[in-house]
Amino acid sequence: MSRPALGAGRGPFRWTAYTLGVTAFGAGVPTPLYAVYESEYHFSSAVLAGIFAAYTIGVLGTTFLVAPLSDVIGRKPVLHVGMALTVASGLAFLFASGVATLALARVVSGLAVGATTSTATAAMTGLEPRGDQHHVARVSVAANFGGVASGILLSGLLLEYAPRPTVLVYLVLIAASAVGFLAVSRTPETVADRLAAPHVPRLSVPASCRRPFWVAAGALAACYSIYGFFGSLAPTFLRVDLGVGNAAAAAAAVAVMFGTASLIQLGLGQVRDRRALLFGLPLIGAATVAILAAILAASLPLLLLGALVLGAGVGFAYMGSVTLIDRTAPAALRGEVLAAFFVVGYLALAVPTIGIGVAADAVGLSAAAVGFGLGLAVWVAGLYLLTRRTPTPAGGEGRPRSAA
Repeated sequence: MSRPALGAGRGPFRWTAYTLGVTAFGAGVPTPLYAVYESEYHFSSAVLAGIFAAYTIGVLGTTFLVAPLSDVIGRKPVLHVGMALTVASGLAFLFASGVATLALARVVSGLAVGATTSTATAAMTGLEPRGDQHHVARVSVAANFGGVASGILLSGLLLEYAPRPTVLVYLVLIAASAVGFLAVSRTPETVADRLAAPHVPRLSVPASCRRPFWVAAGALAACYSIYGFFGSLAPTFLRVDLGVGNAAAAAAAVAVMFGTASLIQLGLGQVRDRRALLFGLPLIGAATVAILAAILAASLPLLLLGALVLGAGVGFAYMGSVTLIDRTAPAALRGEVLAAFFVVGYLALAVPTIGIGVAADAVGLSAAAVGFGLGLAVWVAGLYLLTRRTPTPAGGEGRPRSAA
């Protein structure tokens, strides 16, 4: 006798969003702990950045090789794989004993995110009661940012106030993933007409949408490079350069950026595409100036203010870049254009982060962070001017916002 699905209406939709949030939670959990690992295993900022960037290998691998299987075998089996990989990443971090095993744990975490993100989003499209695709996009992005913020914050709290935090936080992750695995078992399958073979998307940008593509990809690159810095080196900077000794406070300073980006998706999701970029890019620029001033003045309050504004800017810019791509990519090539779009993003997650880590070993983390901030400010200023000169695409307004 088959078990009933989890609830009716939005229940299956919300539980599927939960699985997406759990993998993002797992990606955020190590962030406050990198300082502990760095002290215990005596590695440099460059090595720390490399450990963080190893995540990209896993994400790209399963995004292109595993996630497409959901069109053949169904969404639920791939989501089960994603939850199992999230458990495996928690176990890998639990038993990590050095640089190589930490990097391996990050790769497994990336595998989990790559298997889950696009598959869960596709499943949510089939489970959204009103068929509101824009609502699906907003909730999936909010679950990603919110999951990362939750993982960072809980990890910092446990690090400061709980015994054996590097064990306890991963036990929480494993338990949350087990709940996700069970939830997937009791949600409906959304693939009715399965393909005979998986379609692995190629990377393609047709001439008709190249200008808006590079506007959107440039904004995504800015968002992901910020993610890379805040998710890897920012806790070390807060501890060493700003003297923030409380791990929970340092985690909160990092989590506020991701949390604000998540809330923007849910609260102000009707500001989309080019309009969202024109709103978000100046916020990123202003926040970058505030954070640079905070670094030079060693001011934690100013840094917190900058992180808050930066989160709002990232939220708008991310929403704008994704919806701009959705509006301009030809329907027949949307998968290929999106594949190219996210490859740009994941490269921007890894390459600048490694560059900052190498620079930090040479000139110090504060100087490297200032250099990154100046480069980011120039990037978003140029991107803002390019966005202003890019015509607003026609159509694609979507349906009115509905409740999550």
